[in-house]
Amino acid sequence: MALDPIAADVSAEALVADARAGDRTAFAALMARDRGLVYAYAFAQLGSREDAEDVVQETFVRAYQSLHRLRGRDAWQAWLMQIARNLCRDVLRRKRVRRTEPIDPEWIDDTSTPEVQVLADERRRALRSAVLSLPEECRVPILMRMGSGCTRQEIAVALGVPESTVVGRLARAMRLLRRQLGEE
Repeated sequence: MALDPIAADVSAEALVADARAGDRTAFAALMARDRGLVYAYAFAQLGSREDAEDVVQETFVRAYQSLHRLRGRDAWQAWLMQIARNLCRDVLRRKRVRRTEPIDPEWIDDTSTPEVQVLADERRRALRSAVLSLPEECRVPILMRMGSGCTRQEIAVALGVPESTVVGRLARAMRLLRRQLGEE
């Protein structure tokens, strides 16, 4: 019997079981639950909205095609993120992508006067440059946290590391940014 995927209390494990049994609605619910996390990770890795969207789409296509290979119903999110990580590596290898996508302008508050706008633009460029120059192990978690609003737990799942590692990487990223931006 298929579960109602709209219900908030339906577990990922139950949805995986239904999806394995051929229930496309259950798989759609899994996609809806985890699309944001996959996108946040892919965008943080690739720095391109288009490439991130392609990775999201391909991640779910591969997950659907390989659902029978998933070991244990409770491993869904970690397995999904492993597919996304591999696809991001492939894109980076194939395109040798330089992360040039601008940082979300909402990170920096600005007002309407021309002088303030110029200063905000300079701060935005400095922040973008500083974030993009961070080592990958710091850049990806800070972009996922600040740019996409992912929780530490979501970042840990996406990166396949313990949550304590994410906390350390976020702290290191903030220290490096403060140092680079002269705000320490």
